[in-house]
Amino acid sequence: MKRSGLAAFMALLSLVHNTARAEIIVDLPFPGEFEGDVVTAPATPPAPPAEDTTQTQPTTTPAAPTAPVQTEYKGELTITSMSRKSGGATYKIELQRSTILNRLEMVIEAHKLKIHSASLITESGQEVSVREFKDSRVLSTWESLASENLNLSDRVVSIELVAESYGGAANVRLRAIGATEVPRLTLQQVIEPVAATPATPPVPTNPAPVQAQPSVPNSRPEAIAKGTKIVYSGSYVGTITQVLGGGKVRATLDGYSGTHDLDIRDIGTQTACLDGLCGGYNILYSDSYSGVIKEVFSNRKARVVLDGYSGLHIVSLSEIAKSVDCHQNFCINRQAIYSNSYDATIKKLFTNGKAQVTLAGYSGMHIVSLSELASSIQCSRELCVGDSVMYNNTTKAKLLKVYSNGKVQVTIEGYSGTHMISISEISRPTRCLEGVCAGDSLMYDRTMEAKVIEVYNNRQALVTIEGYNGTHTVAISSLSKKITCASGICAGDQMMYDFTMKAKVIKVYSNGQAMVSIEGYSSTHMVSLTSLTKAVSCSKGICAGDRIVYDRTYTGKVISVFGNGTAQVTLNGYSGTHNVSVNSLVKVK
Repeated sequence: MKRSGLAAFMALLSLVHNTARAEIIVDLPFPGEFEGDVVTAPATPPAPPAEDTTQTQPTTTPAAPTAPVQTEYKGELTITSMSRKSGGATYKIELQRSTILNRLEMVIEAHKLKIHSASLITESGQEVSVREFKDSRVLSTWESLASENLNLSDRVVSIELVAESYGGAANVRLRAIGATEVPRLTLQQVIEPVAATPATPPVPTNPAPVQAQPSVPNSRPEAIAKGTKIVYSGSYVGTITQVLGGGKVRATLDGYSGTHDLDIRDIGTQTACLDGLCGGYNILYSDSYSGVIKEVFSNRKARVVLDGYSGLHIVSLSEIAKSVDCHQNFCINRQAIYSNSYDATIKKLFTNGKAQVTLAGYSGMHIVSLSELASSIQCSRELCVGDSVMYNNTTKAKLLKVYSNGKVQVTIEGYSGTHMISISEISRPTRCLEGVCAGDSLMYDRTMEAKVIEVYNNRQALVTIEGYNGTHTVAISSLSKKITCASGICAGDQMMYDFTMKAKVIKVYSNGQAMVSIEGYSSTHMVSLTSLTKAVSCSKGICAGDRIVYDRTYTGKVISVFGNGTAQVTLNGYSGTHNVSVNSLVKVK
């Protein structure tokens, strides 16, 4: 009896254990269903490590609780060869099982891509726009885009992405971060931007007569009469063949045989213009498709032709933007820059802040936002197209284009191609600055003769330096201007250099330097003005031409006397001249 009771207890324990184990793994993804990763990230910064509460030894102080941890689940989907059609294609992605999403992320794996929009469709039917994916700039290979926390309480059933490739069919990796399970993503449908063709109109019914409600048109639409062109049910164009009683008309519908009795409340009659839109206007439909209005109807519908698509299409006036010659400081046929990178020519402008452009190096037309364009201008901050400028304080450059957003296109000396840089990185040439002018012969770094080629407003100058090839960019503060005289010393003066050597001043510079020739030495030398002493007529009773006795022993003659208390003399019996102190000389009468 005891054995049978023990066996029953063990069986029950095993059953409970297996049930608990099943409960633990029930939410894990099924093997092979989806290649997803589980990402565990702390919801708040972790608290300091708590004491181990699993020890059997009792403790008087409870351990500090660790911070709550939020588990996230990452599901990925790769989409290849994405559409290059203007305006982008719509990619409908379904979740195999609806779940709450925390974030969306995307990485461009090949070529370039612009995201026009991304929306999440929830179980309740709500469409939630992802703000960070709205009208993105053109993203290059390996660039990424991520949303902020979506803060959704409703489960998501599908994702709709509208994107357009540039420079080749792009490949992307879309990542959805789930709150409770791995999102299993499946690409269900790709919708190219082609306007839908109308389906067969419903067979008109004949309900009891209803009194038509009067309406006040915004313009003067055609009267409801035989021969008037109409649009029925917002989708089908036709012509009234007969006006019936009871608020009905009989009409033919383009593309469909026979006549149909229609309620006048379901039709709109043709009008010349409505809401500022008229037949013949160039327009942009749904922010993406350029075209022309063929007809306007009183129920705010229009029949249009869309560039690149066959047939006529019925659209709402609220989805149309009119083409204009100029808008927001932009005008058609003007040059611009798109996304700070691509040379563009504006072909059309629209009142909704969009433009149709061609991009240098890319075929076809592209619809872009004006906020992504900068217009080409002639000058900015006194810098104009064609100017020779200084780039980055070091390199000579030429200005090719100037844009309204503070960018410029330049060629840089020593580098091939053109370069897009900020206008703040260049300096303009000027005739003179801080007393230094183009054409000046100056002294560079107190030792080398230099000639100024150009002066720039960032206190830099382009110079040639004697003895060195090419041109060099130097600070204006390192240049000294040649002057006639300084500190009482002038070009042409006979001087004493370093109290010992006779020198002649060739040039004097404003930085306290002078170029001199020194007796007994070849070439010229750059010396400090403080090392030169000027000749004087007399000093301490000794004058040039005097007969003297030097050091109480040697007779001779004074050649020159200098202001530093020295004299140049010849001594009888000795060749050459000698520089001696006037204190060692006694004048012979």
